[in-house]
Amino acid sequence: MLSPMTDSRPKRRHPGRWLLLLSALIALGSAAWGLKEGPLALADAVGYAVCHQITVRTYVFGDLVMPLCARCSGQYLGVMAGFFMALVRGRLRAAGLPSRWIMVTLAFFLAVWAFDGVNSYIFLLTQEPFLYAPHNILRLMTGMLQGVAVSMFFLPFFNQVFWRDPNPRPALTGWSDLGLILLLTALLTFAVNSRWTPIFYPLAFLSAAGVFLLLSLVGTLVVVMLFRAENAAESPRDFLMFFIPGMAFAVLLITGVDALRVRLEATLGFSMPE
Repeated sequence: MLSPMTDSRPKRRHPGRWLLLLSALIALGSAAWGLKEGPLALADAVGYAVCHQITVRTYVFGDLVMPLCARCSGQYLGVMAGFFMALVRGRLRAAGLPSRWIMVTLAFFLAVWAFDGVNSYIFLLTQEPFLYAPHNILRLMTGMLQGVAVSMFFLPFFNQVFWRDPNPRPALTGWSDLGLILLLTALLTFAVNSRWTPIFYPLAFLSAAGVFLLLSLVGTLVVVMLFRAENAAESPRDFLMFFIPGMAFAVLLITGVDALRVRLEATLGFSMPE
């Protein structure tokens, strides 16, 4: 007699309630503590963990300075544009890779970002143009392209590891999807480069949210692997059970890097140029 077929995939495993409660307290407590100094100070603290925040390489709206430099602003706004496209297209669980030529295009975006970054870094060291004079608009645009590529490579990787039954379709099913993302990044580039003061806060918080979201998703994967719960999640509730500790991971990482950077700058007498 044949035995019934069984699903050999891992059963759902969740972090314990104590870890969820502790994670929620860490995330909410840190946010409340940061908000004592104001929302912009909280965004600056997030930016301080991942960005040099050199003022001359950062967009300034009147007296207001973006929490991330031009390149980092572009990177994380580009990530948010990629995730937004996946959301409106209903492909947040997409686990497939795009076509070969779209992947080549995304790789080209990364290469352009790296090329401009090297040129800009050489200028920082020598104060002399290397291949061409760097400019914030170039940093912003190449950062946007890099953020798009990161979001479209990261999303299928996350879904392949996290979900029990991910959507096998790619997040980018064709050039029209990529065109939609590039349209969004063009609008964001225009908005940042306009330096129009009324839109400073939405742009500042959106870029900082991009940092926090990406680090939280990385933290979610860390928690998943710690609990050996790969390919076990089935519902939005399952996502939240891991994403809340993932947010706590992001908070602790940001806080730790900020503290280390403050300590190094104080003890070594080193700080980034204005």
